[in-house]
Amino acid sequence: MYDRSKTIGASDAVYIQSGQWAELYDRKRTSEPPEWGLAAEIGKRLERFNLELFKHETGREVLIKNSWQQNPITYRLNKWCKYLPDGLTIDQDEGAAEDGLAAEPRIPIEAKCINMMWKPHNLLTKYMPQLQHAMRVMGAPYCWFSVIYLNTKYECTKIPYDPPYDNALFEKEELFAWMLETGTRPPQKKGRKWV
Repeated sequence: MYDRSKTIGASDAVYIQSGQWAELYDRKRTSEPPEWGLAAEIGKRLERFNLELFKHETGREVLIKNSWQQNPITYRLNKWCKYLPDGLTIDQDEGAAEDGLAAEPRIPIEAKCINMMWKPHNLLTKYMPQLQHAMRVMGAPYCWFSVIYLNTKYECTKIPYDPPYDNALFEKEELFAWMLETGTRPPQKKGRKWV
């Protein structure tokens, strides 16, 4: 596994966008590996199955590389900005090669497994930072959000890249990256006060 302590990945973007900077900072500064929790463990174990469902539903090939765990994809403009894909697929909507496949698979697939209580719009609000971060790093015009609602249904949704949203997110990520680099702990909100 690569050292996440000095980098910002797609899942970190969710914490940054939601204002949980101090919690994320403390996680990255500790030498202890993060605890997964049951929900995350279930999601991880069902990730391959999720991607199989995606392939079955869409007919698109899925690329998964074990090497991404040690060497995630780096954003071309910032070495601290990383992306560890659940899977990638080809862009069949444009630039296909003669054999029908693009030269580089570059469309992110984010695979989630959640409980059936989540409403789709709330789920999308929560994970939008992760999806936009993934598209930025990959230079993708869209990504696929592949979701298993436990015991009830499966959905995959094509999410377009949103430059204004991502630009605002990137500014926050850049500030957080500076805090990591300089050892400046972000303030933490307790009630109405920042401490």
